[in-house]
Amino acid sequence: MINGIVFSKDRAAQLKLFLDSVEKNANGVFSLNVLYTYSNDEFEKGYNKLMEQFPEVKWIKEIDFREQTLAILENSIYNYTSFFTDDDIIYGRVDENEMISKLETDNDAFCFSMRLGLNTNKCYTMRCDNVIMPDYEDDKFIKWNWSVHYMDFGYPLSVDGHIFKTKEIHKLSKKVMFQNPNTFEAALQMFGNYPKKTMWSYKQSKLVNSPSNVVQSVFPNREGEFHGISAQELNDNFLSGREIKLNKIDFSNIVGCHQELELPFE
Repeated sequence: MINGIVFSKDRAAQLKLFLDSVEKNANGVFSLNVLYTYSNDEFEKGYNKLMEQFPEVKWIKEIDFREQTLAILENSIYNYTSFFTDDDIIYGRVDENEMISKLETDNDAFCFSMRLGLNTNKCYTMRCDNVIMPDYEDDKFIKWNWSVHYMDFGYPLSVDGHIFKTKEIHKLSKKVMFQNPNTFEAALQMFGNYPKKTMWSYKQSKLVNSPSNVVQSVFPNREGEFHGISAQELNDNFLSGREIKLNKIDFSNIVGCHQELELPFE
């Protein structure tokens, strides 16, 4: 299995969608740790409801984000780790052995990305196109030199669905200071000269982040321009018994690793 670390704040409804997507498309691939926090009692109720539904997940209430993140990495019994955020969705099937084999057989591999592929030709966050020039391509996988790419294909140190060697990412994480997922990812960018220059992915991406809202004030991230819905509204629906249905979401035209999707409730 792969050590999975999921960061979540005030988004039990979206986290439920992510966990449903793991069950459907990555069953048995990840040992999940959810490091969560909430703003008020209503958001806490959402997490309490999720804990009953997913007892196999290790639930960790945030006290000290940096120390707890480092502890999960240090105490992991798994050789590989992937970070996720609660608005991620694994929309295509992933195979642990396929992904790990690329990292084990390629000595220059830094990470395996579940969120990138030849289809991800739009960079949502920067409002521009992605350009990918693969060094290798077959019927299922691509690899490229991230150090000569830009935008999403030149960004290996993401906390959305990139798989790293646990010892390597733990070593890097210990060297930087951070307080939350956003400052963690930002701090990791100091390793832009990391000597391992190869990234791998499936030819078609398997994970997408749907930025429907923001729950932090650290960075003015782009969100909710087409299918925006607040964390409060999502939580109210979730507590009333209405859930976002994975099988009702349209994944037919994923063109970016961040892409707003309509999240239908039932």
